[in-house]
Amino acid sequence: MTLANEYVGPSGQAEETGTQEIFGIKLTPQVQAIAIAVLGLVIAGGLVYKFVLPDFQKLSESKQKLSESKQTQLQLQAQIQKKAEAEAKQEEAKQRRAQVTAMFASDASANTILLDMTQLVNRINAGVQGDDLKAKITKFEPDMPPAAATAAPGAPDPDILADTSFGPSLAGKLRRKKFKVEFEGTFAQTRNFMRNLELMQSLLVVRNLKSELLASNQPIEVDFLKGKIVPVEQPPTKIKTAFDLHALLPLKQEEKPPTPAPSPGAK
Repeated sequence: MTLANEYVGPSGQAEETGTQEIFGIKLTPQVQAIAIAVLGLVIAGGLVYKFVLPDFQKLSESKQKLSESKQTQLQLQAQIQKKAEAEAKQEEAKQRRAQVTAMFASDASANTILLDMTQLVNRINAGVQGDDLKAKITKFEPDMPPAAATAAPGAPDPDILADTSFGPSLAGKLRRKKFKVEFEGTFAQTRNFMRNLELMQSLLVVRNLKSELLASNQPIEVDFLKGKIVPVEQPPTKIKTAFDLHALLPLKQEEKPPTPAPSPGAK
């Protein structure tokens, strides 16, 4: 009689002899399957690292470059818009300056002020009979600064406004010609003359205006009524008006200050 635990059949012996070991680990089918799986993962990881990861990095870099390109494009558009706004403001300033300059007197009109005022007086005297009743300009003299008479060739223009009589912002940015003027006429004639003087095309400024009554030498016509002398016609009272006339002119082309360069942010 043979005991079961004392007998090993041929199949069991073959199973024990067919199993291999590596580093003390028996290579059973389960272990081999696990090893194959791990090896597959390692190979897959290597393939991912070698082929997929570089493409992923390239894609990420492309997205970053695209974002930077969009940001640069937005900055360029903002700079272009700022430049356009700066150019529009500069053009608007030029037009405004041209409109203001057109109001100033020119050298030609400044030289004909006396002629223009004489024509104005002639219109006021239209229909007036008698020289004593007519308005007249009794004085018109240029008031030149002392430096103008002794100015050497190449010296700064003495007509350039150097004081702040018209405001600090206009000092050095305009030219001025001054005249001493005296006018005689009735109150109505004087008012008419001063009003039309302000309406002249050239920009003229009146300063230091003074008026005084003049004694009339015209005889008074009288009539004797009921023992009394009654004046028939009272001669009009004449007024003498003296003032300084300032003609404002723009700077000459060579006297204009240089245009400031636009700021870097406006490019």
